[in-house]
Amino acid sequence: MDSEGVVSPVVASSPAAVADVSGHLRPELRPAPSLGWESGVWTRIERRRRIRRLGALVLAVVSLCGGVQIVRHRTAPHSAPVRLGVELLGTLRPDGSSALPGVWQVRFEGAELRIYRNAMGMVHRCPGSAGCTAAEGGGALALPVDTAGEYRALVFSRAEPGDGLSLLGDLEAARRRGDRVGMSAPLIAY
Repeated sequence: MDSEGVVSPVVASSPAAVADVSGHLRPELRPAPSLGWESGVWTRIERRRRIRRLGALVLAVVSLCGGVQIVRHRTAPHSAPVRLGVELLGTLRPDGSSALPGVWQVRFEGAELRIYRNAMGMVHRCPGSAGCTAAEGGGALALPVDTAGEYRALVFSRAEPGDGLSLLGDLEAARRRGDRVGMSAPLIAY
């Protein structure tokens, strides 16, 4: 070393000095690991294992849910299209009401047609009532209107069970089942 404390390239350091400085300490001078260091290592290993297992479980659940949705979509019964057309064959007043007697011609596409009077009870059903011409996926009904009231036609994508107690009850039952429903404008006859 020169007088300023700088090591010159000419003067080499001894191997003993390099060994002491480079961290090769004697065993009695090396720092000992803290007590319980092994349990800390195992804790971290187990945490990583739990995270991997949880990730695999989440992936399995998501895959299972996706598979169930695909199977449900492919096996769900597709409901028939729902279309409804009505025409009054008779005298129509300026206010839009019908004079008695008259005939209400109803054409539909769907599984079942029901006609309600005053939303309280079903008066005709197609297929099943006289005057109904049912075909695959639809049909037509010529309804004689000879009683005063408000008439509405409903077509359902699937045949509704029961006797059609009220318009509102049948609508709620169809919506709970997930059926599509088409409803006509009211025909008021007096």
